[in-house]
Amino acid sequence: MQAEAEAFPPNYFVPSHVPASLVHPFDVFADPEMSRCPFERAQRLREHGRAFWNPVNPLFRGSWVLTQAKDLRYVMTHPELFSNNGEAGFMTLKGEALELIPLELDPPRHTAFRKLLNPLLAPAVVASMSEAVTRRAADLIERVRPQGQCDFISSFAVPFPVSIFLALMGLPEGDMERFLAWETALVHTGSTTSENMTMEAAAIAVTGYLEELVADRRKNPRDDITTCIVNARIDDKPLTHKEVIGVLYLLFLAGLDTVTATLGWFFHHLAVHPEQQQLLRDNPDRIKNAVEELMRRYSIVVSHRRCKSDVEVAGVHMKEGDWISIFDTLGSTDPQESSDSAAVDFTRRNVPHFGFSTGPHVCLGIHLARRELEVSLREWLTRIPSWRLQPAAEMRTHGGHTFGFDNLNLVWDV
Repeated sequence: MQAEAEAFPPNYFVPSHVPASLVHPFDVFADPEMSRCPFERAQRLREHGRAFWNPVNPLFRGSWVLTQAKDLRYVMTHPELFSNNGEAGFMTLKGEALELIPLELDPPRHTAFRKLLNPLLAPAVVASMSEAVTRRAADLIERVRPQGQCDFISSFAVPFPVSIFLALMGLPEGDMERFLAWETALVHTGSTTSENMTMEAAAIAVTGYLEELVADRRKNPRDDITTCIVNARIDDKPLTHKEVIGVLYLLFLAGLDTVTATLGWFFHHLAVHPEQQQLLRDNPDRIKNAVEELMRRYSIVVSHRRCKSDVEVAGVHMKEGDWISIFDTLGSTDPQESSDSAAVDFTRRNVPHFGFSTGPHVCLGIHLARRELEVSLREWLTRIPSWRLQPAAEMRTHGGHTFGFDNLNLVWDV
C-alpha cells in the first residue's frame, strides 16, 4: 500500500504514484562515501533492485534510478520517449532558460546541431593534432619526472586536457584557475555551496564570461572553435545568440572535466595494479584496448532523462515528467553483460560500455578524448618508472555529474 506523504522525511520528494517499497535515498553529491570511492557506493545501488525511486536528487528533487544495462540502454536510445531537455539541471538563470546544446536537445534539433558540430572534432581533425597533443603530454611529464613524485591531478590530469581544450576554443590558459573553480561549483557540488561559490553564482559567472567572449569574436574573429560557433549556420540561418551561448557553455563544461576525471581513475588503477602497469609497458600495442577496458570499468558520468509520457521501464510505471538518473557505471559494469565485470581485463574484447554514453547523445568529443587518454598512458609508461601511491597520502574523491579525484599523490623511483 502506498505510504502517505507524511510518512517520509520533509526533504524527501515522493510522488503519489511511487510505491513506498521503491523509495531509497541517495545523494550523488553529498553522500559521505562519495569522498572515499564513488564507484563502490554506486555499485551498491543494485541492492535496491532493477529500478527504485531516489527521493533526494538535489537537481530534480527526486528521480528513478535504473541499475541494469538493458534498461539504461533502452532509455538512452529512445529519445521519442525520454527527453534530454533540462537534464543538466542548472541552466535556468535570472528567469531565463538556457539549453546546453546539443546535450539538452531532442531530435530533430539535436540531429541538426550534431551535424554542425561533429566535423569540429572529427577523426581527421584529431589526427592533425596528434603531434601537439603528444608534445604537451611529454612537456608536463618531464617537469615532474626528476622529482619522483607529484599530485597527478594538479600536475597532469588537469593541465594536459584542459590546455588542449583552451587552445581549441581560443581561451587564455592564464584563466584556467578561475575556469576550474566555476566548473567545480557547477559539476561537483549540486545545490550546495562549494568552498568559494554557489552553483548558481558559478552558472552566472560562466554565462557572463561567454557573453563577453561572443561579443569579442564577432568583432575579432580568430582561427578557433569559438569563432566557428559564433558564425555557424543551420539551414542557411545563423544561430541565435542563445544557441551560441548554449553550445559554448556545453563545450566549456565538457572540456574542463571529463578527461581529467577519467585520467585520475586510470592512473590510480595502474598504481595499485603494478602487474597490469608492467603488462602495458611490455606490450604498448595493448594500450588502445586498455583505454576501452578502463573506460568500461570507470565510467564516470551521471546524466538524466525525463519521461515524455507515461511509460513502463524495468517493470515500473513511470509518469510523464518523471526524471530518470543514468549512472553510466551501472550500465558498463552490469554483471549480466560481461563476466567478472568488476575486474579490469586488458584481454577483454568487444565489450560494449557506457563510458562515452550511447544512443544519439554519444560523446561529441569521443575521438579527442580517446587520443588524449592513449597519449597519456603511452607517454607516462615510456617516461616514468613504475608509479605507485604515495604512502600515507590521503586521497579524496568526489561524486556529482562526474566521479573524480580531488588529489592523487603518486611516487616513483628516480
